[in-house]
Amino acid sequence: MSADLKRVVIASGLTKIELAALYGVSRQTIHYWVSTAPPRAGSLLARQAETITRALLNAIERGILPLTASTHEIRQRKVGIMARQLQSLKLAPGK
Repeated sequence: MSADLKRVVIASGLTKIELAALYGVSRQTIHYWVSTAPPRAGSLLARQAETITRALLNAIERGILPLTASTHEIRQRKVGIMARQLQSLKLAPGK
């Protein structure tokens, strides 16, 4: 997942704060996952992160991300909608 997460960070155009909102973690956690280590393999958090990462990669491939230029309020609203949708996805299967 680490390479995929790095791709999301680079290609999505989202800030670490916005990514943290999408994953439901802190911006420090996003930084740690990218620079040091992803969540412990097989954990609930790892499964959730894998599911969200796949969905974000799909959004990048479909041209949904990066977001188009807009006001801060509109961008926040879009990220909030995405966060609710992503966090309600069915988790990746346990390994």
